[in-house]
Amino acid sequence: MANSSMRLPVVILAAAFAAAPAAQQAQQAQTTQPQITFRTGADYIEVDAVVTDSKGQFVRDLKQSDFEILEDRRAQKIDVFALVDIPLERADRPAYRPAVEPDVVTNTKDFEGRVYVLVLDANHVPAQDSLLVKRAARQFIQQNLGANDIAAVVLAQTGSRDDNREFTSSKATLQAAVDKFTGEQLRSKALTVRDFALSRAGTGFDPLTDSRDPYAAERAAKSRATLDTIRRVSTYMAGIRGRRKAVVLFSEGLDFNLSDSIGPRNAGGAGMVGSGLTPNPTGDNSMIEAMHAANIIDEMQIMFEAASRANVAIYSVDPRGVASETDALMQVSGMPEGSALGIEQVTKGVREELQRQLGTLRTFSEVTGGLALVGTNDFQTGFRRIVEYNSAYYVLGYTLTNLKHDGKFHDITVRVKRPGLRVRARKGYYAMRNAAAAATPVDPTVALLNSPMPVGGLGLRLTTSTLKDRASTNVRVHLTVELNGRDLVLDGNNKVNLSYVALDMSGKVHASGVKTMDLAIRQASRQAVTEHGLRLVTELELPPGHYQLRLAAHDPAANRSGSVFWDLDVPDFTKPPIAMGHLVLTSASAGRTPTSLDAPSLKDLLPGPPTASREFALEDTLAVFAEVYDNETSRPHTVDLSATIRTDDGTQVFVTREERESPSGGSGQHVYAYLARIPLQDLAAGRFVLTVEARSRLGDKATREIQFTIR
Repeated sequence: MANSSMRLPVVILAAAFAAAPAAQQAQQAQTTQPQITFRTGADYIEVDAVVTDSKGQFVRDLKQSDFEILEDRRAQKIDVFALVDIPLERADRPAYRPAVEPDVVTNTKDFEGRVYVLVLDANHVPAQDSLLVKRAARQFIQQNLGANDIAAVVLAQTGSRDDNREFTSSKATLQAAVDKFTGEQLRSKALTVRDFALSRAGTGFDPLTDSRDPYAAERAAKSRATLDTIRRVSTYMAGIRGRRKAVVLFSEGLDFNLSDSIGPRNAGGAGMVGSGLTPNPTGDNSMIEAMHAANIIDEMQIMFEAASRANVAIYSVDPRGVASETDALMQVSGMPEGSALGIEQVTKGVREELQRQLGTLRTFSEVTGGLALVGTNDFQTGFRRIVEYNSAYYVLGYTLTNLKHDGKFHDITVRVKRPGLRVRARKGYYAMRNAAAAATPVDPTVALLNSPMPVGGLGLRLTTSTLKDRASTNVRVHLTVELNGRDLVLDGNNKVNLSYVALDMSGKVHASGVKTMDLAIRQASRQAVTEHGLRLVTELELPPGHYQLRLAAHDPAANRSGSVFWDLDVPDFTKPPIAMGHLVLTSASAGRTPTSLDAPSLKDLLPGPPTASREFALEDTLAVFAEVYDNETSRPHTVDLSATIRTDDGTQVFVTREERESPSGGSGQHVYAYLARIPLQDLAAGRFVLTVEARSRLGDKATREIQFTIR
C-alpha cells in the first residue's frame, strides 16, 4: 500500500495560452430534497411515511401538524419533518449516440436520488437459474435506476465477505458486478433424500421414517450467511439519514425448514412477534436439524433488528417469476419398484419446500416494510412500485427523551389527522442492547472516507487521468481536485487537509495519501481563490484493475468537510494491440485557479494545469493530452491520431489529425505523446463531445471521450 503525506504551497500557474476571460455564469444548485446527512447515536429515531388517498395516489400537501407519532402508545414530539419527492431522471446524453460516461465527479449538488443495495443471493439460487437473476437485476438497473440514484451490488455467498458495497450511479459498473453472479444453491432436500433412497434400494431403508438431510449443516450455513449479509448491509446503511434505504434481494428464499410462519421476536425476546416460531424437532426434522433451525432463527432475529434500527426496507424478488415445483420435479427420473418414497411423496416434499422458500421472502419484506415480488412474472410493474415507494414520502424524526438500552422491540405508530388517508410506515425498531461507548474523536476526513456515501459541505470536483509508469507494470493515476473557494476561510493561517484512498472491489486498500494545502497566500491571490477555487494535482501508483477512489477534504477554520467517490478503471496498457491513457484537459482559463502541483509525471506535458472543469467560455482555448501505447512491433505501420468535436446531433464541428510512424522490431511498445489545441471561438454555446482516437492502419484503434459544455 502506498501512502504519502505532504504540506503543499499554493501558487498561481499561468497557462501558456493567450489570455481569455473565464465564464461568467455561476450555477447555484437548488434542491427541495433534504440533504443526506450521516448521524450516529441511538437517541434519534427516523421514520419515513407514505401517505395515500382512497385512489392510492400519494398526498403531497401535508404539514408537520398533520402527523402524530406514537412509540409504545406514547406521543412523541416530531423534531424533523420533510417531504421527499424525487423525480426519475434519465441520463443526459448526446442525442446521436449512447451516453458518454462522465469523467468528473462533484459533490457541489445535493444528492437528490434514491438509495438501493442489490443483494444477489448466490446461496439460494441454483446455478441453472443464474441467468434469471442476471436478467432481472439488469432490468432493474437499466429501466428503473435514475441518473440521480445511487446503488451498490452485494453478493451473498457462504465463506465470502466480499461486500462490494461501494455506491455508484454508473450503470456499467453495476452491470459488471451483476454479470459475475453464479448461483450456488444446494440440491433440494426432497430430491436429496430421494437420491439417498435410490442408493439404498433393497437394503430395507425406509425414507419415510429416516429422512435426514445429509447436507443440513451446509444448508444451514448458507441460510445464516445470507442473513448475515443483509444484516451487515443494513448496519452499513444505518448512518444515512433523510432517505429511504432499499435492499433489493434477488433470491429464491431460504431452503431450510424453520416453520410455517416467521416474524420478529416480541419485546420479551420469547418467540417471534405474531408467530410463536420455535424450532420444530418433529416430523422430518432431526434434533440436529432443529438445532440448526434455532441458530437460523436467531440470525434472522439479529438481521431484523439491524434492518429496523437502520430503517432499511427489503424488497424480495424471486427471479423465477411464477415458481412451481415442476421445475425441480423435472430432475426426477423415477423411483425403484416398491420404494416407499414414490413420486407422490417427492412431489409433496418439493411443494412444501417451495412454500417455505416463498414464505421467507414474503416475511423479509413484510417485517421490514418492503414489497415482495413473489409469484409474478410482471417485474416491470413490481420494479416500478419499488421506485414509487422510494420516491415520494415524508421523513419524520424524533429524539428519545427516555432512552433505554434494553434490546427490546418498540412499537411505532404514525397517524395522519386528515380523514380518509392511508399511512404506510415501519412498525417499530429495536433498541440497542447496551449503552454506546463514548465516541473517540476521529479525523473528519477519515470519517468521511468510511461513510457509505459521499458528503457535501465543502465543495469538491475530481477528475483522473492515467499514464503508464516507465519503471514498472503499474499505472500513474493523476488526481485533479478543485475546491470551491467560497467554502474556504482565507485567513492566512489556515490550511486544508485532504485524504484519499483507493479500494479494490474486496475493500482492500491499494493506495492512500494525506495532503495539506497551506492557505498562507498573498492578498492578491485570495481574490482568485474566492472566484476560481483552489486546485490540487497529485498522483498515485496502482496496478491495472477496477477501484473505488475516495477523496475527502476538511477546512478546520470554516468547519466544513466534503467528500467524493469515483469509480476508477486502471487499464493494462500492455494487453491490447493499441491502448490509450485517460485524457488530460486544460484551458486558457485554467491558469486562473491557484494550483498546488504535486504530479512529476505530468510536468511539461500540458501548456497549463489540468482542470476538472467541463464548462468553458466561447473565448477559451482547450488543450487535450493523451499518451498512446502501440504494442504491435512485428512490422512497420502508421498510426493516425485525431481529436474531433461533435454536437448533440452528431455534427462534426472540429477535427485535427496527425500521423505517427511505428518502425518494426525493437523491444517493448512504442509510445506516442499526443497534444491537440482546440480554439472554441468558432463554435456556439451548447454541449459537445470531444473524441480522441488512435487508429493503426493495421486495423486496431483506441478511443477516449470527454463531454463538455460551452456557455
